Amino acid sequence: MIRLDKICTWSLIICLAGMIWSGSLVKWLDELVCYTLLAAGVLDCVVNRRWRDYRPLLLTLAVMAVYIVYSSFKPYNTLPYIVMDAIIELKPFVPLMVVLAIRPQITRGEKAIIKVVTLVNTATVLALYAMPVFRQFTINLHIMFLGASCMVNLVVWVYCSLDDEGRISWSDMAAALAILAIGLGCTRAKYYGQAVVAVFFLLLYRPAMFRDVRRGGWLVAIVVVAAVVAAGWSKFSYYFITGNSDTFDPNVIESYARPVLYVTGGLILVSEIPLGSGLASFASYASQANYSQLYHEYGISQVFGLSEANGDFICDAFYPSLAQFGLVGVGLFVWFFVWAFLPAKRLLRANTRVHRLHYALAAILLCFVLIESIASTLLMQTWGLLAMMLLGYIGSTTARKADTEQTLIPNP
Repeated sequence: MIRLDKICTWSLIICLAGMIWSGSLVKWLDELVCYTLLAAGVLDCVVNRRWRDYRPLLLTLAVMAVYIVYSSFKPYNTLPYIVMDAIIELKPFVPLMVVLAIRPQITRGEKAIIKVVTLVNTATVLALYAMPVFRQFTINLHIMFLGASCMVNLVVWVYCSLDDEGRISWSDMAAALAILAIGLGCTRAKYYGQAVVAVFFLLLYRPAMFRDVRRGGWLVAIVVVAAVVAAGWSKFSYYFITGNSDTFDPNVIESYARPVLYVTGGLILVSEIPLGSGLASFASYASQANYSQLYHEYGISQVFGLSEANGDFICDAFYPSLAQFGLVGVGLFVWFFVWAFLPAKRLLRANTRVHRLHYALAAILLCFVLIESIASTLLMQTWGLLAMMLLGYIGSTTARKADTEQTLIPNP
């Protein structure tokens, strides 16, 4: 008998164990895990007739099919690369929906294994910090991914340390904060912002704290937001306001590739209404693999890093690629994350004492993905896939716990 819940859990363990090495040595790891989970979902539908539980996934596949047909009528790329882009774009969303449908339960033994893997990952991050030459010439991993690894390790550690009452020991919480602190070594402003968010939700957040003004809940929130903005202001200003205009140097024109992507993406959104420029047309790997004609049309094909001869910066941030899907796609993207966060939110309302930290972890994962997407395509890589799987685990676990508490929680 095939245990679909075990397929989910061991996919999580294998993905977590290979996370750091997936940047270069096992690049196919995220695809393997995604296709394995998709196969498990198809098997569940065919054998167990659970089509109803997979309606969100089927709807997502249908929407992507519409975009494939729409994109095939656009002049920017060919059908094989359009299909390639569709597969890549689906990669982080499939695991979350499959996990939510299967609702796997991690045993104590599996949690112990996962915590050991997390400790090994953290030790590896420390070693790679200490040996930058080794990191550069062997696994070729950008230092930002070491910070992302620590953020994923943090969520996994806390999730596997919670008991049935939603409590965590002081030693486990101290270990979690140590993992978070180690991630600061990546020296990336976006990680500093994520760390502020993580500390807030793990240590300071209390349900309904924003409803009672007298307790200073809103003041704490304002301080947290200010700290996040302060941590990443230089990058935010560069991408969205100044474009580094105060230090213009034509000899380092490559530093303008990412702001150019954002500006051009905005122009595409307002000119290609409502469905955008189509798959494999802009700011995606497929549009680089088979150079999209849209770059010529918008006059950015000569920008260093965005040219046909050197397109290294084309797939450098996730949000510009939303221009491929237009205003409709942007709306669907926002709706998806609101929907994905609903199980944790409903559970918090059901039992605030037991599920406060489940809600906190879901909020940390959401902020992690959204902040990272500003300046990377991490959502489409192993780290993003893990974050989405974990969000699915939190949603499915909390929904299952709510059932035992005789609390009605609608299936997301």
